[in-house]
Amino acid sequence: MSTLYSWSRLAVRTAAAAVGVESTPTKLIFVVTKRCHSRCVYCDIWKVKDTPGGLDHELSLDEVRSVAQANPFLQWIDFTGGEPTDRPDFVHVVQAFAAACPDLLLVHFPTNGIATKRITETVRELRATLKARLVVTVSIDGPPALNDRLRGIRNDFAHAINTFAAVRRELGPEHIFVGMTLHGHKGSTGSTSSELVEQTFAAVNEALVAKNEAPIGWDALHLNIPHFSSHYYGNAASADADGFGGPAHRAEIAAALRLAASKPKPGVSGMRAVERIYRAEALRYLATGRTSIACSALLSTSYLSEKGEVYPCTIWDKPLGNVRTTGYALMPIITAARRDGVRRAVAEGKCPNCWTPCEAYPAIGASPVRSLLALAHG
Repeated sequence: MSTLYSWSRLAVRTAAAAVGVESTPTKLIFVVTKRCHSRCVYCDIWKVKDTPGGLDHELSLDEVRSVAQANPFLQWIDFTGGEPTDRPDFVHVVQAFAAACPDLLLVHFPTNGIATKRITETVRELRATLKARLVVTVSIDGPPALNDRLRGIRNDFAHAINTFAAVRRELGPEHIFVGMTLHGHKGSTGSTSSELVEQTFAAVNEALVAKNEAPIGWDALHLNIPHFSSHYYGNAASADADGFGGPAHRAEIAAALRLAASKPKPGVSGMRAVERIYRAEALRYLATGRTSIACSALLSTSYLSEKGEVYPCTIWDKPLGNVRTTGYALMPIITAARRDGVRRAVAEGKCPNCWTPCEAYPAIGASPVRSLLALAHG
C-alpha cells in the first residue's frame, strides 16, 4: 500500500484512540532478546545471559514470523533488548514484520554501539530491504570516562562514536540519534546533570570531528529520564524510595531537560515538536509523578517480551498472557485485559506511572489537544 495511505490510516487510528475508541494497537514494543554485552550499572538486562536458563524459551524465528502474520495491523515497531543486534537473526526478525504488516511505517531500534561492524551491516541490509522508515538510537550516557564506567565496558564511548558515524553514513542524519539517560549520575561525579549533558555533547562532537565526521546538533541528542522495571530492566530492586534519589536529583534532571530545550535547533520538524512535548511533560512528571497526557498502553501500544509474554508496557510488571497460547495473536490478550479493567487502570493512573519514550510518543499522538497545550507551555 502507498505510504500516504499508511500515514492516513495511522492518523485515523490515532484519532480513534484519542476519543477512546478501542481498536487494534498501532505500535508494538518487542523485546527480541535479553542478550547484551554491556554491563550497565543502572540496568540488569545484561545479567540474564549469565543466569542458568535465562535465554531459554526466547521466541524462535519461526515463532516471530507467526507473531507478525497474526498481527498485520502494526504500523510502528520498536525492536529492543538487550542489544537487538546480538540476536543473530535480527535482520530476519525485522523483515518478518515488514513482510506481514503492509502498513508498516516506522522501525526503530536502540543499540549500545559496541559491535560497530555488525550493527552497520545490519543497518545496511535493513535499509536495502525495508520500505518503512528506519531510525536508530545509539546510547551514550556521559563523556568518555563516565560513560565507560556507567556502561561497564572499556572504550564503550569510542565504540559508540564509531557506530554512530558509520550508521549515520548509511542512513543520513535524520535517521539516527544519541540517547542519553540521566540515570546513575548522582553521586558519581562532581558535576550536575546539566553540566554532564554539556560535557557529553561536547565530547561527542570532539570525537566526531577528530574522525573527520560532521558534528551533531542539539536536535540529535535525546535525553531520557530514568525508570525502573522488574520484568524489563530488572532494576526495580535497586531503585531509591522515589525511583530518582530524592527531590534534589529530580531537580537536577529537570534542569538538564530545560538546558536541552534552550539550545538552538534550526528548522522546523514534527519530531522536534514531539521532543518539546516530551520534555514539557517530563518536567511535569518529575515535579508531580503524573503527566497531563494519558498513557495509551493497551490502546494504541502493546508490549511483547522475548518469551512471548504480553505486558501493559515496559514498566508495569503485570503479565497478561502469552502469545504462544493464542496462535501468536495479540488481540485476545489485549481484549481480555481491557475487559478485566487493566486498560481502565492505566487510563486512571492506577499503574506505576512513567514517562518513557516507548509510551510517551504514542500517547502524544493520541492526545492532540493536551499535547498542543504542552507544546505551548514547553
